[in-house]
Amino acid sequence: MSGGKPVIGVGWPKPDYLEALTRADADPFVIAPDRDAISTVLDRCDGLLFTGGADVEPRRYGESIRYDNLKLDPTRDEYEIALIQAALARDVPILAICRGIEALNVAAGGTLVQDIPSEIATPISHKGDRPEAAPAHDVTIHAGTHAARLLEARLDGDGRVAVNSRHHQAVKNVAPGLVVSAVAPDGIVEGLEQPSATFCVAVQWHPENFWSTGEFAELFRGLVNAAGGRR
Repeated sequence: MSGGKPVIGVGWPKPDYLEALTRADADPFVIAPDRDAISTVLDRCDGLLFTGGADVEPRRYGESIRYDNLKLDPTRDEYEIALIQAALARDVPILAICRGIEALNVAAGGTLVQDIPSEIATPISHKGDRPEAAPAHDVTIHAGTHAARLLEARLDGDGRVAVNSRHHQAVKNVAPGLVVSAVAPDGIVEGLEQPSATFCVAVQWHPENFWSTGEFAELFRGLVNAAGGRR
């Protein structure tokens, strides 16, 4: 840990994640399993950002593969799940996005919907068939959650906010210790958090795509502020 800005460890980041962290006054530190041991990451980083990407392998939550459209990265699964578990144990601040919310739920003992179109009848498209920062549907943020406090200024009178969407998997059984903080109109979980943690917030949408306009900058600032308080 340095004496300057909070250091936020982030793996597999596209540029939008790094821009969002930088604008939140963080010092992003890109991590990789072939270079950065988990113990080293936790000693160096004040907080962690888990990004979108490949599907979590079903055997990680006790299931077999049921669909041929899953894109898997077993090396990433092993590294990230172990890192999440270690970070939760040490109360390291966490922001988890898209795959990140799925990995967090699995790491804590939950399960996933392997393929939304195959398992859930819904009129809502959760796939990325529009520009990355284009709203796809509303989510309702549950009152009293960390997410509700962070996004309070952006919510309408019913606690809703429009989000983008780019996923075909989702949380199924919520892990012990986690609570649902946001849902889509079709009931699909769009947010999780751990109330007992200093900061453990996860969302299914992609707030990093709004880095230039700042719609969800509060999520990144919340992570950075919590990381700064831990140093």
